[in-house]
Amino acid sequence: MTQSVSRLATVLVPGGLLALLNTTVTGVAIPDLVADFGTDIATAQWVTTAYMLAAGIAIPLGGWAAIRFGMRNTWLVAMTLFTLGSLASAMAPDVISLSLARVLQGAGGGALEPLMLTVLAQAAGPQRMGRVLGAASAVMSIGPLAGPALGGIAVDTLGWRWIYFLSAAFGALIFARSWFVLERSKPQASQLDLVGLILVTTATALGLFGLTHAASPAGFDMLAITMLVISAIAFGLFAFWGTKRGEQAIVDLTAFKAKGFAPAVFIMTMMGAAVFPLFFGLPQFYQGVAGLNALTAGLLMIPYGMGNLVVMPLAGWLSDRFDARRIVWAGASLTLLAFGVLLTTGPTTPLALFAALSLAIGIGLGAIASPSVSSMYRALPPNLVNAGSTILFVVLQLGGALGVAVLVLLMGGTAWTTAIGTMPFAAPIVAATAIALAGTWLAKVKTI
Repeated sequence: MTQSVSRLATVLVPGGLLALLNTTVTGVAIPDLVADFGTDIATAQWVTTAYMLAAGIAIPLGGWAAIRFGMRNTWLVAMTLFTLGSLASAMAPDVISLSLARVLQGAGGGALEPLMLTVLAQAAGPQRMGRVLGAASAVMSIGPLAGPALGGIAVDTLGWRWIYFLSAAFGALIFARSWFVLERSKPQASQLDLVGLILVTTATALGLFGLTHAASPAGFDMLAITMLVISAIAFGLFAFWGTKRGEQAIVDLTAFKAKGFAPAVFIMTMMGAAVFPLFFGLPQFYQGVAGLNALTAGLLMIPYGMGNLVVMPLAGWLSDRFDARRIVWAGASLTLLAFGVLLTTGPTTPLALFAALSLAIGIGLGAIASPSVSSMYRALPPNLVNAGSTILFVVLQLGGALGVAVLVLLMGGTAWTTAIGTMPFAAPIVAATAIALAGTWLAKVKTI
């Protein structure tokens, strides 16, 4: 890779951020969709679910396409699908059409994020891995927080369709710059592993759908359990199939043989389980238990975002120079402490303490994420970086869905009220504890 990292980042990071924004930006528009289309909440929720499921399928397929057709071609096709899907979403005449358009949008968006990290990791090389991926991850951390806020502004001022018109406009701009910035890479002969693709996409889609269903008032009913059991079977079959196929598999599982890769993947799975519930649960806790209004609850998420934004690049830079395990341990310890204090809070807790705890969680999780990701990529030989990105984003999605489902289960499938108290914070405490333990097995890689 001869291009400068900074030049690549000008198109890759905005593209990945745009895709990530669209995973959360639609949530605030659901009431308007129900009113405009004369439908119900359950049907309107498919607008969000459709994107998530399509993205889950696109992740492994995009990884294979990057090898077969080249990174540049795959990125441009993915951005085209995302932009066309955004435009179709903006002009959808009914909720079914909107859901189908979101499938097209998700098919492009799902491929953009792993492609972004793959190209940046290859361009950075082992010596700059931490600082480059830390900076990129910091920007990407804005996505889940900014999505609902930006969506709310668009809905209140211009209408929900402008969420997608603006996505299409930015997608077109990123595509145009990508055309001139990204260099052509030589495609490699690679036959599509259709059996592996069917197995891994079935496992991922059913896993996400089952966990999403479990996060509804229905909880872990027979439908959710059935889907999760089939998902687990499909993952087992894919592990068997992928091990036999080796580098010819849709996702090269030999990446797990690299020292330190599996612990890093486990940490990022737990990160998903700890982080995604924050966006879903913390605002509910602030309102239902601490007695704060909606505006204050939303503002209290800002310190978390600021902590992430500042610490991720710093932690990545430090991981280029020091043992990443120590940084991860420090981040996990701070996260545990902050959630432990949250267990003792309630309606009389000072607002300043909530803000300080939000900041501490952002700092702690930021100190876990970028060293773990950079450690994962350092552990991989160049030919397995693409497979590593695919695996990373699959487990992040599943970890996030699992975290939300467990949180809803702990809430009893209802709103978070004073009757429930702070008990649901046990879930992120368990996740942070698991991260601290897994950090012991991160690879100790030679740094500069």
